[in-house]
Amino acid sequence: MIAPLSLSNVLTVMLAIACLHTIAPQSRGGVVKLWRLALPPCFAAVEALVLLAGVFDATFGHDAEWVIAALIGALLGRMRGWSMPVEIDRMWELVRLRPSFDGNLAACALVGLSLIDFTSATLEDPIIACDHVAAGASFFAGYLAARAVAIAVRAMRAPHVELQPGRRRVDLNA
Repeated sequence: MIAPLSLSNVLTVMLAIACLHTIAPQSRGGVVKLWRLALPPCFAAVEALVLLAGVFDATFGHDAEWVIAALIGALLGRMRGWSMPVEIDRMWELVRLRPSFDGNLAACALVGLSLIDFTSATLEDPIIACDHVAAGASFFAGYLAARAVAIAVRAMRAPHVELQPGRRRVDLNA
C-alpha cells in the first residue's frame, strides 16, 4: 500500500537535489568551509526519515532493515572518510578534498530513490517496496554522515595548509 502523491514526495525530491547540489563542490575538489561538510548528510538524513515515515505497514523488520542499512552505510562511509586525502586551512576553517565520485554517486542514488518514491506515489502502485526505498536512503544517508564526520575529525588533526577558495594548490615539486 502506498499513499497518493503528496507534499512529502515533493519534499524528498527537493531534499535529494539539495544534497546533490551541496556535495558537488566537495566532489570536484573545491575549497569549502568546514561546517559545509555537514550539509549533504543533513539533507540525506531528513530524506531518509521522511521516506521511513512514508512506510504505512511498518513492522519491526522494516525498522530493523532501515537501521541496519544505515549502520552498514555508516561503516563504509567511515572507512572512506578516513582514507580520503584532506587539506585544511585552520585560519579560515577551509577544507579541500581530492576530487572523487563517491559523494556524487551517493547523492545521485538518493535522487533516484526519491524519484522512485515520487513515481510510485503518482502511480499509486509501488515500483519498489516503500520499506526498501527507505532502507536504501538510510544506507546512503549513513554513508554520507559517517564520511563527513571522519573527514571533519581528520581535518582537525591534519597539518595547516594555506587555501584560498576557487584556487588549486600547485605542487612545484611534482
